[in-house]
Amino acid sequence: MKKITQILIAEDEKLNFILLKKLLEKTIKSGFDVIQAVNGQEAIEFCNEEIDIILMDVGMPKVDGFEATKFLKKEYPATPIIIQTAHCSTEYEERAVLSGANAFLPKPIIREDFQNLIMKFIPHVTFCDGLK
Repeated sequence: MKKITQILIAEDEKLNFILLKKLLEKTIKSGFDVIQAVNGQEAIEFCNEEIDIILMDVGMPKVDGFEATKFLKKEYPATPIIIQTAHCSTEYEERAVLSGANAFLPKPIIREDFQNLIMKFIPHVTFCDGLK
């Protein structure tokens, strides 16, 4: 039986969460589940060995995305984490790298950039027609 891809989205803004989920639906043909965390603390609590990729916002309550990423990379070093934020500065990119993130994706998210990162980090999924 084929494993269902597990995607953890850590995003406190409802509209941004909906956008990320829609982008995933336009990228991955089928066979994935999305787990939502509304802050970094939930991301830490909800993560496990079954998670294939984490989409991590930076500015969240309780524990921010950088701190959550640092913790998760220690616990699950093989799980790719894409930090996505509206703070598109060199400082934020450097902080993403230092936290252990695998990629930095500025908001507003460009669909092609998003799809390329998903294809890079979870190549085992079946992609929508036209994506390779």
